[in-house]
Amino acid sequence: MRSLVRALVIALALGARPVLAQSLPPGVTPQEAHAGCMHTDLRPCMITLGLAFAFDMNFIAKQIAKRNELDVNGKTAHRTIAIDAMVPGHHDPIAIVLTLASPAPNDTVVAAEFWPASDPDAARTQPEYDATFLYNAVSALLGTRCPSLDRLGLYRFYENSVKPAEAVKTEVFKRGIFNHTVVSVDTGKIPFCGFLFSHHKRTEWDGQPDVPSARSLKSGGYIALE
Repeated sequence: MRSLVRALVIALALGARPVLAQSLPPGVTPQEAHAGCMHTDLRPCMITLGLAFAFDMNFIAKQIAKRNELDVNGKTAHRTIAIDAMVPGHHDPIAIVLTLASPAPNDTVVAAEFWPASDPDAARTQPEYDATFLYNAVSALLGTRCPSLDRLGLYRFYENSVKPAEAVKTEVFKRGIFNHTVVSVDTGKIPFCGFLFSHHKRTEWDGQPDVPSARSLKSGGYIALE
């Protein structure tokens, strides 16, 4: 636990600015700084994320402290850690959710979700993909486990492999005398750099499928890695 607390302190100190390997604080190796998260221990994961993003470490520390607590049935109650973050120099928020292995105690990150700043389905050019922070998140989550990761290569993978795999499902529900439309977009698990990559999106509004209501429109999506 002490080493993880130290990692939290380091991430808190460094979270607002990228740091070169030669300027890392004592006790942190370049390998830890770029280890990533997937199939990696939580300590180097938090150091990597702290170097890549700015976030409220006090809020994260409370979640980490509860990660081995049990529910009333004796099962692990909290095995996810939600991080609301920003890329340094930008103001558009993103979210990352880490899932730890079960049963506890096991601090290996076995899955992650990334909620982009904007919908990557709407992106076509490199600047448009850059604005989603897709590369920032995926490169930090995979770290040294995907040493050949290339920004343009990732965007081409999304454009040419993820988008064509999307399946769209439209459902209409009754809410009293009114209709409520839900459109979900999902892909299967697509192999990428030794991991499984999928995209999930949900858009809903009050009204018919062919008449989206701007006033009630809600939309959100995330990318899953495992």
